[in-house]
Amino acid sequence: MTDRYTNREAGNILREIIFIIFYHKRLILKIAGATFLLFLALAVLLPSKYLCRAKFSVSMSQQIDPLQKDVYTDSKNQYMRMLSGQKEIILSNRVLMRAAQALYPGKTEAEYQKLVAKLGKDIEVGPPKGESFEAASDFILSFDDSDPRMAYNMVKEVSQAYLAVFEEIAKQRTEYSYDFFKQQVDSLYVTMREKADLLKAYESENALALVDILNLEGNKANAETGAKTQLNAVQTKRQALREEFVGLERTIADLEASMAGDQGPAILPDMEGSGKTITAYRYKVAQLRMQIQEMDTQFTPQYEPLRRLKQELEANIELLRNETGRYLEGRRIQAESITSMISELDLAIAQLEDSLRATAQLRSTYAFLRNDYELAKTAYAEASAKLEQARQANSLSRPDLIVTLVDPAVEPMTPYKPNRIGLAVLGLFLGIFLGLSAAFTLDFFDHSIKTPEDIERWCDVPLLGSLPHSGA
Repeated sequence: MTDRYTNREAGNILREIIFIIFYHKRLILKIAGATFLLFLALAVLLPSKYLCRAKFSVSMSQQIDPLQKDVYTDSKNQYMRMLSGQKEIILSNRVLMRAAQALYPGKTEAEYQKLVAKLGKDIEVGPPKGESFEAASDFILSFDDSDPRMAYNMVKEVSQAYLAVFEEIAKQRTEYSYDFFKQQVDSLYVTMREKADLLKAYESENALALVDILNLEGNKANAETGAKTQLNAVQTKRQALREEFVGLERTIADLEASMAGDQGPAILPDMEGSGKTITAYRYKVAQLRMQIQEMDTQFTPQYEPLRRLKQELEANIELLRNETGRYLEGRRIQAESITSMISELDLAIAQLEDSLRATAQLRSTYAFLRNDYELAKTAYAEASAKLEQARQANSLSRPDLIVTLVDPAVEPMTPYKPNRIGLAVLGLFLGIFLGLSAAFTLDFFDHSIKTPEDIERWCDVPLLGSLPHSGA
């Protein structure tokens, strides 16, 4: 039941659509005809446009010019920058002015500027169809005009002007590179000569000292003859003398203290020895003291032999004191001699330290001047090598980019627009669509009764019958 009702409703809608079309057929035909005639007139009256193209290919050369040599890791962005740069060159005033002067001779400067501005808008430079500058290494120069000969001449002249300007720019870059390195080499040569003169003058002024320095640097086996080794030896000797002087001072102090006592001077170990007078006096004094000690227990002090022994003891002690005094005087003289030697060594140490400081200063200055000269020499050699590369690049006139005219301009034989058949077909279908749209829109806003079924729909009363329309 439901399917039958649905099919019935669909049939009613289809009949209503057909009715609307036939009811407004005159309106549909008028609108469709007018639209078709309008587009047909456009297809006939619109002027023909002829498109002329020239295709260029860009490739990178193996650059030997050091000033133009770049290291790229992203070739995609590199080509995009290069192609964008070529587009800027083509649309530059320099290229378009040459083309305008070739095509339109005899005009004023203001007229040429207007032509260049118009050409900058009309000329198109882009990658092949369906590609972008990021994915292509080619680009197309295109221009359209109602005159096929003018379109061809324009593309041809712009292409020739572009190639000429590109070569001029490339040549200027290589010439600039050569001039740049030429100036740099000349400047570095003057700098190198100045540093060489400074080094030579310094070597002449300090020839003897530099000979010793260079000999020591070249033969390490003779390093012990250097001032540093001599300074170490002198300092070691001074330390030994200083220790000996301190020992002598202690000995002199002890002897002076013992000389002031009643018991006689003390006999130090280094004062004794076989055959020495002090040793003989010491033994004599010791024997006399032993004899006096034995007799003191047996006899009175007035005993003549005991008294003579005491007198002899005092005489020997005096002799021992005199001999010790001579020994003490010798040690004082020795101490003074050591003091004098230490003073001489201090003077020698000061001289050696001054010599070391002077040598270090000399070595440092010489090393600085020599290193400065070597750096200048290396910089001059590197700049000379780059100058030679720039000279070769200049002689070869080898740019970093190679632009090739792959497809030169060809005079077009057929227009590329307008598409007359397409315009006529578009006008036909658009007219039908507009006519149908107008018919359905008019019917939607028209509530008048046109069919017997409209009575049941709008009046909600049953239809009993109908009379045909009579022309009488």
